[in-house]
Amino acid sequence: MLTQLQTQARKGLRISLNGLRYFPFWAAALMIVAMLYKLAYLDRHLNVGGMNHWKWEVNLGAMLLAASWTALLGPRARMLALVIVDLLLSTVIFSDLVYFRYFKDFISVPVLMQAGQVSSLQDSISSLIIYKDAIYFADLPIAILMAVWVFRKRSPKRGYKQPGTRKFRLSIRVATAILAFVIGYQLIAIPVAEQKKGWAAGLFEGNWWNIPIYNVTGLFGFHGYDAYRYAKENWLGGGLSDKELQETKDWMSSRKELQKQAESDPLFGAYKGKNVLVVQAEAFQAFLINQKIGGEEITPNLNKLIGQSVYFPNFYHQTANGRTSDADFATSCSLHPVTSGSVFIRFAGHDFDCLPQMLKNEGYGATVHHAYDGSFWNRNNMYHNMNYDKFYNIKDFKIDEPLGWSLGDKSFFRQTVEQIQEAGKSPFYAMAITLSSHHPYAIGKHELNIGDLNGSLLGTYVQAAHYVDEAVGDLVNELKQANLWDNTILMFYGDHDNSISNWDDYAKLFGRPVTELEKSTILKKVPFFIHLPNDEHAGINEKAVGQMDTAPTILHLLGISTENYGIMGISALSSTPNTVVFRNGGFTDGNLFFVPSNEGILGKGTCYSMKDGSVQDVAACQPGAKAARTELQVSDRIVEHDLVPDVREGTAATKS
Repeated sequence: MLTQLQTQARKGLRISLNGLRYFPFWAAALMIVAMLYKLAYLDRHLNVGGMNHWKWEVNLGAMLLAASWTALLGPRARMLALVIVDLLLSTVIFSDLVYFRYFKDFISVPVLMQAGQVSSLQDSISSLIIYKDAIYFADLPIAILMAVWVFRKRSPKRGYKQPGTRKFRLSIRVATAILAFVIGYQLIAIPVAEQKKGWAAGLFEGNWWNIPIYNVTGLFGFHGYDAYRYAKENWLGGGLSDKELQETKDWMSSRKELQKQAESDPLFGAYKGKNVLVVQAEAFQAFLINQKIGGEEITPNLNKLIGQSVYFPNFYHQTANGRTSDADFATSCSLHPVTSGSVFIRFAGHDFDCLPQMLKNEGYGATVHHAYDGSFWNRNNMYHNMNYDKFYNIKDFKIDEPLGWSLGDKSFFRQTVEQIQEAGKSPFYAMAITLSSHHPYAIGKHELNIGDLNGSLLGTYVQAAHYVDEAVGDLVNELKQANLWDNTILMFYGDHDNSISNWDDYAKLFGRPVTELEKSTILKKVPFFIHLPNDEHAGINEKAVGQMDTAPTILHLLGISTENYGIMGISALSSTPNTVVFRNGGFTDGNLFFVPSNEGILGKGTCYSMKDGSVQDVAACQPGAKAARTELQVSDRIVEHDLVPDVREGTAATKS
């Protein structure tokens, strides 16, 4: 009985495999079914919108388009082509998943331009991969076995009685390919057109976030649109209309009126001629400040320093998937990063008004210090464009404390102070970009008793942050020993979140559950304080502030007007009302915190009260959400179309 069943099974398998050789639909259908399962599995793990009927249709349409051309091939070539298509598309899905786990976004063409940096990110990437991800390649061994079977079988002899002449068979292939292509195109075009009539109206014209586009077009549809968008921007002359240019100028003129109000503040120009040292701390988040674990402070040195400084507990990063480079750009040049890729790579040749040049116009020397490869994030070119006097990179540091990605922050700070002294510029502006608390945070430091967090990514992160805190304490001592402390403004901020969203671990750290509002604010808040000479004006400022506001704040303290510069931020020290806009279209004004829906619908999302964390009627956040979209569109026009010279008022100083 068993032998008979095995014989029947082998016979059935042989018939199925033989069928794959002669009927283009069968092999393609198996691949399409497998891909649809993978896309649905991916969507469930991304949790950004769900597999509604529209997304099922566009995914099926995309797969028909991807497979349609294989119908033109002979049986053997077709099987080989389908295996290759399967491998390529599976790799795209897997790559997007891993990228999304860290950046909460999808890989775009501008991101692919940064692919040369992948080798430096190997540790971070490997930590984001889990064993369940093998499911995205589970069908490939079967597909390869089927292809081998088809290649090994001989083609049957074709007699005169067979209905298929070569010409007839070719016409069948062409008809099948055309039919699959037309059906696939319609399955994409109709759902997209229907959604553009409703909630997705204007989405493709005013793209502020990639996730809503994914929810309309599906994953492969997103990549197709992204390629079209890139080609249009870079090769097909997608310029601005006169109306759009005038709208941009008008918005910036209104913003300059708000910026002008800050010049009547008593602190405007109070520290004219002082040195400025800005520290950008890698993945350093605000929840670490004044937080204890195992009875010990995680950041004792920062806690002490904050008590002697102007501290902003409601400071937010405004980065996108350019991460560290986005923070650098927003802070130095006071414009929003772009939605895809990094300004440092995509638009490094454009004209921006950034702190190095603005302060050099006032007689400052300007240096930037980062103990890593100068080509990473295209820093060599971007810093040249920003007009730093010198970029101190890995070549300029002695690696006497190898730690994590490169040089430990303790040695980095010590050598940075030495480099500032050697430059001999007075006054000076210097930016120091740390690295020791970079993902995956495994730097071998275990000084804190982290209890239940031992072995977790959050626990490892806390240990790394504690080391960085010690390094900041050393930095203060180095500045004092170099006789720079009393004549220097020290600004410290975190560049972006830590990409850790295991809320159970946060609850262990805090000793209480994490609220829904905190799940949004924790990943947005980074520490920001300004230490002024002689500990002056120390205290807490509750104003909502973002990274784009840091450059105007420095100019404010030094008494430098912003009226001749194309920047968008507002001084954190002024009484001028401020709204912090996030790249996804969310915002906070200190009273409300808006989290947009993944669909990107203006009338949808969650509106929180910052006072008690309660959910408000979403209508309360709609004016702010609309204004946020406008601000993002204005910034994108300025950055992408090189409009800083057009939006300056007065005669801006030229680069030396």
